[in-house]
Amino acid sequence: MMTSRSRGFTLVEMLVAVTLVAALATITTAGVQHARHKAALATEINAARNLSIAYASYAAEHSGRLLPGYQSDPAASNLHGERLHHPVNARYPWRLAPYAPKVEGILLFNGNEKFLDADNSDYLVSVRPNLGINSIFVGGHHGSGSPLRPSPRMIEALGKFHVTRMAEAFAAEKLIVFASARSGPREAGNFEIRPPNTLAPEWSDKPFAKSTSPGDHGFVDFRWSGKAVVATLGGGVVMLDEDQMRDMRRWSNQAARRNDRDFVVAP
Repeated sequence: MMTSRSRGFTLVEMLVAVTLVAALATITTAGVQHARHKAALATEINAARNLSIAYASYAAEHSGRLLPGYQSDPAASNLHGERLHHPVNARYPWRLAPYAPKVEGILLFNGNEKFLDADNSDYLVSVRPNLGINSIFVGGHHGSGSPLRPSPRMIEALGKFHVTRMAEAFAAEKLIVFASARSGPREAGNFEIRPPNTLAPEWSDKPFAKSTSPGDHGFVDFRWSGKAVVATLGGGVVMLDEDQMRDMRRWSNQAARRNDRDFVVAP
């Protein structure tokens, strides 16, 4: 009479099973992360399109005049209709907000919408939108911290270095208005982005890295696999890498007219 007995898993079989489970978990995690990355990128691209539309709407309502990147405006108010004061009202977000369908999802998204619930939300919205504006060369940066404040004396000495009307743009389809920005190594969002050159080179010679100071690359964040989301004055949205964004013809109307990639503002 034959008998049978049950046997447990051997050590080898257990190790194989554990390895397979770990591999499946890794694949699943990578797939989820990839899906989240694609969704976040799609959100930012959509926000860039909406910002372009809002920027064009402002210009249309102001006879073609562009919204200054930084300029005090006593008329600016928050979502509750409360008047805002300097410097909160000087940055672009609250002055452009009336021309956008909403703040959440366009000015603030992918985690930054939490700022709307903060005690100092008016300030945070003004300083930490996900996309920064090319304030120096488009619309003009009229603040004391600007390296090219568009005063009559500066313009007389250096020429019209900033675009103030849609009709002035030499290559609107390439001129950067908004781009992915950061204010810290892991902090997405900053109200302005700064060009590689102004009166002198501004960006670091070293390649972009998350560990570098945001100011080393003009607060631009190449967070999408080495690229930034860029909205142009012509209304297009493109993805540009660091080398492409070091091209001053994308930042400055004067550089585009002169076809000078390494343009520096000078008399």
